[in-house]
Amino acid sequence: MRLLLVLFGGGVALGLLELGVRSLDLRPPSHIIRLPGLHLLHGAPVWYQSTDREHRDCVERHPERTRILFLGSSITYGFQLSAEETFTTALESRLNELRPTPGFCVLNFAQPAFAFDQKLAVAQEEIPRYRPALVLWEDWLSEATRFVFLGDAAYAVQSLPLSPDGFFSFPGMPDVLNRQLFLHSRSYQYLTLTLGNRSDDDAEAFRAFVKQRLTQMPKVARYAGARLVIYVATSLARPFADPLHPQRAWQEPIFAMAKQMGIPAYSVAGELEGQDPAAIRLDVGCHFNAAGHRALVPVFERIVLEQLDAARAPS
Repeated sequence: MRLLLVLFGGGVALGLLELGVRSLDLRPPSHIIRLPGLHLLHGAPVWYQSTDREHRDCVERHPERTRILFLGSSITYGFQLSAEETFTTALESRLNELRPTPGFCVLNFAQPAFAFDQKLAVAQEEIPRYRPALVLWEDWLSEATRFVFLGDAAYAVQSLPLSPDGFFSFPGMPDVLNRQLFLHSRSYQYLTLTLGNRSDDDAEAFRAFVKQRLTQMPKVARYAGARLVIYVATSLARPFADPLHPQRAWQEPIFAMAKQMGIPAYSVAGELEGQDPAAIRLDVGCHFNAAGHRALVPVFERIVLEQLDAARAPS
């Protein structure tokens, strides 16, 4: 009888824990993507919060126009902004004012939380399809994040251990039971991902990622005859002219790689020097507000025209 009471009490406690996690929407310190359209593309999980800034219809209506294609994360997507407020939409209008013949289509394929694998998968699909003249690739410190697709969600795994069968594992839990609990219990997911999470700020690991993975970027662009340009995003926590010591560990390897491979690379912080970060940021992390996206329009107007002119200049 006592055993039955213990089991019953344990079941009730677990049920209440599950209800609490779900009702309070508790989230572990790991990125979890649950969005409509989550699917595998070229072996990587990708997702779409919206497609209202891709501007595919521009190409359909104006096939003669020069195509500019952006790949990035929520920074380029325009986190918490409408499509009309993003710099890529405004950039298309501005470029068409400056050079109406043949005109421009600016295609924005960035999505929130996209890391390198997601951008590369989308690049492999969209660059050959649209054959843009210019591909602008946003780099941010989460570039090395790797996602695994389990059940109905994609989970960031860069700082979490995986069992041999590809699932996150709880210490001492048999694999078969672990898989079932992880897929069907939000409270078990929460405990597993919270207890297993560890900080991973290894600068050497990021340098290795740049050397082994980031160098794959030019292959996709050059295969379709596009000119590749890198722009390195920035924290918005301090004035742009200040030494950005916390960012150097991940920025410097990117600029070194770009220089070695002959890829034009721009620092967003350097381009915005003189601007007040507090006036153009949505948060102190990396997201620009609507005013910030307006400030980015002349920056990318110059970059786009500069790179297109350089590509057309006789060698």
